[in-house]
Amino acid sequence: MNLRQETQSVKGNNREVDLASPNGNSIEVGIGKYSWPQVVNWLLIVLVLYAMGSVFIANPFSIFTDRTTPVDYSRIMYFHGLSVGLAGLTCLIVSQVFNLDPKFKKIIFYCTIGTIFFGVTGGAINRSMEFTKLTLWYQIFSFFALDAIIVTMLIGIIKTKDNALKNSTYYYLVLASSCSALIAALIGDLAGFILDFGDWPGIMGWYAGKIGYTLEEWQSNLLRSHSDMMVVSVIGLILSVINWKYGRNVLGNVKKLKTVSEWFVITGLILMVLILVISGFGSSEFQIPHIFTEKGFFKPRGQSVAGIDLVDFIIGTFFLIGGLLLIASILFGNNKSNNLLDKTSKYTLSGVFLTWLCIVITVAGMGFLQEYRADLYNSANDVPLGDFGFAFRMLHLDVSLMLFPAIMVVMILAQQFLNEKDNKVIQRILRFGVIICTIGSLIYMVFNPQPFGPGYWVVGFGFITIISAMIYYFIRSNPIVKVKQE
Repeated sequence: MNLRQETQSVKGNNREVDLASPNGNSIEVGIGKYSWPQVVNWLLIVLVLYAMGSVFIANPFSIFTDRTTPVDYSRIMYFHGLSVGLAGLTCLIVSQVFNLDPKFKKIIFYCTIGTIFFGVTGGAINRSMEFTKLTLWYQIFSFFALDAIIVTMLIGIIKTKDNALKNSTYYYLVLASSCSALIAALIGDLAGFILDFGDWPGIMGWYAGKIGYTLEEWQSNLLRSHSDMMVVSVIGLILSVINWKYGRNVLGNVKKLKTVSEWFVITGLILMVLILVISGFGSSEFQIPHIFTEKGFFKPRGQSVAGIDLVDFIIGTFFLIGGLLLIASILFGNNKSNNLLDKTSKYTLSGVFLTWLCIVITVAGMGFLQEYRADLYNSANDVPLGDFGFAFRMLHLDVSLMLFPAIMVVMILAQQFLNEKDNKVIQRILRFGVIICTIGSLIYMVFNPQPFGPGYWVVGFGFITIISAMIYYFIRSNPIVKVKQE
């Protein structure tokens, strides 16, 4: 369905009815006279300014301080302010595109505002737990708001009355993404509880000992499960929006490829969740193994010097490559003659395809190379190319798995809220920014890993390009829901 929905004001009951809805019962949400698309623009402005502020936290920004130390508390909390905002905004778009029940839309809308408000303000002030936990407790409101969003979205998807959706792979894709997001959020809540309260009331340390870990080691495992699962889940939700919005009219053999790709992605999500849950809560003997090792195809972690992490392999192949094939089948496939994708949609989708391809190159491509040769690249050890491995750790998260998914969201919104000419302009600028950031990341990862080397300046130029595109979007967009008066 189109995000820019035409609504009709109904006299006597002071409500708005969505004319695009088959049953006519979808109430447009907003704040006073301002519709949800207008509020989304304000939230985007906040997130862009917040992202620009990261330069004052760390330059170049990274959640790590150096190769050998764990994540920095101040930086990871600032990063969370941005990541929960993107997750909430994505769920809000899901609720609109899949036309969830009005009461679910309202809950998600208001909780998204809360998520971003408490996320960015909390992330800005939550610098340390050394003297007080008040700033942490303040920022926690954003995490709880995101929990409420994900739970509401999942219930709304399960209870949808759209039979065409429920009897399709579109449904299973968005359902799998939503379920994995909820599991990731709950694991994150548990890890956060340990961060805040430690071993209180004693059960946490007891359980960690039972499965063969110290409490800190178990928390580290939980954080890995949470972060990997949440990032992939949010990208899965974005893919679900793309699939439902653009891909419902593919025909012929390409449709078969699309269906296979959908099941690839769904399978990847399910396997990822199973492995990360077992890794997070299972015995220390059930650590994620390596495949394609120097000692054979499959070896338990710790018994090989190098090899591809199994869950990373599943994410890179089933999810990322499967998603790329899914988008390609929609973009290049034949559509029903009466439901052809218009030029604007194809132009937008081609930008999304390019962005997803760059994610595959920088995450799956470079990641597989560096894990396969961890004897050279493992940044936690004293190895010849450890600095290049550290560059990958920084950039695949900040650029490929945070910035690029956010750009795909903006590409979709730009098509809705800009006229055709302006949409084409911003899509070109965003594509250019994606390409430049990808080139800069590869320079970092392959040629020069120094913090202020050539890769830094190329990525910086790409980031400035993307900021310029956002400024253009804010100036030219018109996210006002059209209202007819009777």
